[in-house]
Amino acid sequence: IIREDQVFMLLPVPAEEQVERLLDSAHLDQAMALAEETLGNLTRAKGTRLKLLRQRAAKMYWSRGDLEEAFSLFSKCGTAPEEVYVLYDTITGEEAAPPPISVSSLPEEKQHEYHTHLLRYISKMGSRNEESNTVEMKLLALTDQEKVMTFMKERRAMNMTSVVQFLKSRAMFYLLGEYYATTGFVCEAVEQWRDLENGTVTDSTYPGLKRIVQLLLESNIQTVIMDNIAWLLSRDCDVTMVLLTRTAAELNHDQILQLLEEKPAYLLAYLEELVVRRGTDLSRFHTQLAQQYLQVLLSADTPHDTALHTRKKLQEHLLRSDKYAVSLILNKVQGTSLKKEQAILHGKLQEHDKALKVLVYELRDVQSAEAYCREWPSGRPELHLLLLKLYLSEQLQLQERAVDFLNDQRSVFNYSAVYRLLPSHWPLSLIEPFVYRSLGDQAHQYRTGRILKGLSELEWARARADKVALTRRRVKISTGTYCAFCFHPFTEPNCSVATSGNVYHPQCVGQIT
Repeated sequence: IIREDQVFMLLPVPAEEQVERLLDSAHLDQAMALAEETLGNLTRAKGTRLKLLRQRAAKMYWSRGDLEEAFSLFSKCGTAPEEVYVLYDTITGEEAAPPPISVSSLPEEKQHEYHTHLLRYISKMGSRNEESNTVEMKLLALTDQEKVMTFMKERRAMNMTSVVQFLKSRAMFYLLGEYYATTGFVCEAVEQWRDLENGTVTDSTYPGLKRIVQLLLESNIQTVIMDNIAWLLSRDCDVTMVLLTRTAAELNHDQILQLLEEKPAYLLAYLEELVVRRGTDLSRFHTQLAQQYLQVLLSADTPHDTALHTRKKLQEHLLRSDKYAVSLILNKVQGTSLKKEQAILHGKLQEHDKALKVLVYELRDVQSAEAYCREWPSGRPELHLLLLKLYLSEQLQLQERAVDFLNDQRSVFNYSAVYRLLPSHWPLSLIEPFVYRSLGDQAHQYRTGRILKGLSELEWARARADKVALTRRRVKISTGTYCAFCFHPFTEPNCSVATSGNVYHPQCVGQIT
């Protein structure tokens, strides 16, 4: 080609060189169109060359942010995920060599786009080795907190050192604790979250102390729980009590009670957990619970409503439990206004007369005295008789109350003892309901006794008849007769015969089970 001042000579340029020059000048679309047209259906060597050109173009698309086209080319040439995510300095922590672009320097929204496309590509390629799992976990940590939690729970194989370093570099300390927890490093997880709780490090995603308690409940590792109890109590006693009352781990209760000594309300709650809900048999815990109730009741700072509720629980504990030191608690109660509790303790010592005297003489509470007689586990007729004697004593002269007590159908008496105790001048009409009830009960007992006697005599007669029938039956012992137990012949005439007709040696009968 000749011009006035220039002469041009056109030479044929190979297609590959044309594509290279187009790529060098950043004309990516024209370069790829030419490459597909000229190199698409050539030899295997040419096909390998086309793959390299596509990879180069894909990286250039990736560098200028055309991610759809970039990952489409990565997919066409079958680029392994490992060759792609080395471009991400946000994942590797190092710049690519040579670095097409620094993803970490991009705006946050653009970084999210880059990470999302890489996640899709890894999922599409289906790579599931340790390295790809590690990268996928890092990408999810950067893009979706909920999905990364689910991913970690799948417990896939990952490079732990790489994950830990990455999460620390990104200040994802809460997520680091979750990673430790899912991999079984509970102690390290708690330690990491303790740093967050103490303010040593910060992470806005950290949900608070309740997450530590939740992890300890899920793991139920005794040593980890005990190592952190004192610290947890110093942070939040209410949250810590949730752990102490719900964990299935075998804790050192004495150590925990010692830690709670300066927190009476929580000490009482933990003792109730051990004694009332878990039903421990250890006497010292039952005794300590009663002492703690007394401490609350005898304190001048206890609100009235709290004192009433606590006293009710103390009375229930004293009645139901038989494992506390009764004498010790009685010594603490004596001299106080807790007369009903004193009566219960006297009852525990089988000192029922003292218990009833406390209720009747000191409290003047006959309703509680009668309830005491009806609710005590054993000896109800004797207790009713003791109370009746108190009603009839010259000191009280509660004859009207004695009459009502006798006529009450809920009262249980030894009738003959009551009749000997009643004043001779009382008319029968005064205690008519009692008289009719006693006569009816006596008649019922008499008739029931006659029936039982008749039935027992009949059973005895049947047994005697069966014995006579068996002893009168003849048994023939010969040289061909064998013991049904040891299968040896009889050498003596003595034998034992079962109702089934089997014959046994007398010494074999005792061995039959």
